[in-house]
Amino acid sequence: MNYRKILLIDQPHPFLENRLIELGFEILPHYTASEATILQLLPQCWGIVLRSRFAVTRQWIDQAAQLRFIAREGVGVEHIDVAYAAAKGIAVLTSPEGSRDTVAEHTLGLLLALMNNIARADRQIRYGQWSREGNRAVEIKGKTIGIIGYGNMGSAFAQRLQGFDAHVIAYDKFKSGYGDAHAQEVSLDTIFAESDIISLHIPYSEANHYFVNDTFLNNFRKNIYLVNTARGLILNTADLVKHLHSGKVRGAALDVIEYEETSFNMLQLNDMPTPFHHLIQSDQVVLSPHIAGWSFESKKGHARTLAAKIEYLLQHD
Repeated sequence: MNYRKILLIDQPHPFLENRLIELGFEILPHYTASEATILQLLPQCWGIVLRSRFAVTRQWIDQAAQLRFIAREGVGVEHIDVAYAAAKGIAVLTSPEGSRDTVAEHTLGLLLALMNNIARADRQIRYGQWSREGNRAVEIKGKTIGIIGYGNMGSAFAQRLQGFDAHVIAYDKFKSGYGDAHAQEVSLDTIFAESDIISLHIPYSEANHYFVNDTFLNNFRKNIYLVNTARGLILNTADLVKHLHSGKVRGAALDVIEYEETSFNMLQLNDMPTPFHHLIQSDQVVLSPHIAGWSFESKKGHARTLAAKIEYLLQHD
């Protein structure tokens, strides 16, 4: 078994490395290695584990003749050539189960901060302003919350909404029969007709590029609050800004933005396009730096999830 080597490109929780060693794998930890070094190591690897430090391209896959899996610590795989990996018989493993609860809690936190003006009020007090009437809140109670994407994250968010006395509806174009005790399954037209609040939980793909755009936002019958803890490129920022100015979007809470680099770092502020500067100047917007799934618990959760999936792959190889 020891001939099977697994390359760790980004440092996971120790649970993963310890479990892989128990399973008989040889671990190659290279957390700061250059891409050139990684490419030299790939031919001897049975598997690789990474987050987002590098893009896994055709060049990588062609270099890795023994590769059986690519394990992504997290959810998004836009930096991995998934189709080419599949064509080569290489499994691409992800671990959304590891951060579903963290994302759900963060989404709820963003929504509460947005509708209760918490971030704005905090900034004002730090500058000596004491504005009560200007920060009057809007309650979640009695509102209709539309969840788009009802997988791990969307369903966990719906669960967290229990107790707020809101009506929760969900749309997922890839599923049917997914309605449960926490959310009612509906069409996208119903989302447009009934929602007061929208929360996005869909992955990025070419088909979902700018899923939320001018046309999408114009379809809502009511003025809405919008939360995005999914991926930045599913939302057209310029169109969002337009609808913030018109009032169609009453407020937005964004953990992700379309201008993030592939590694999910932000570009330099001076290099950011005009729509982003509108976001950071707006009192109607709450922002966080792609940390919805970033907790101490989720770090171990990702490790446990990937360990189980790698073990399953090993047992069925």
